[in-house]
Amino acid sequence: MGHITISLPDNLKAYVDEQIAQSGYASADDYFLALVLLDQQRRQAKESLDSLLIEGLDSLDRGEGSEATDDWWEQERLALIESHQSQRDA
Repeated sequence: MGHITISLPDNLKAYVDEQIAQSGYASADDYFLALVLLDQQRRQAKESLDSLLIEGLDSLDRGEGSEATDDWWEQERLALIESHQSQRDA
């Protein structure tokens, strides 16, 4: 396993210590590992979303799918309300 040493200003060191105490991390190592893993997940989710958005735009360029206009959103909203009411009444 690799090692990294970092230096923090006193106010950030105090913040990290507070987070460790409040969040139940065993150590600063565990806290920073959690931060890095969350950042990695966030970046992967963003890349996935970007890819899906590009795929959607490409499909519109090919004449596939439908554009989400204000009217389309209103129809979706009404359909969702109707579906919810049907489930509640059942």
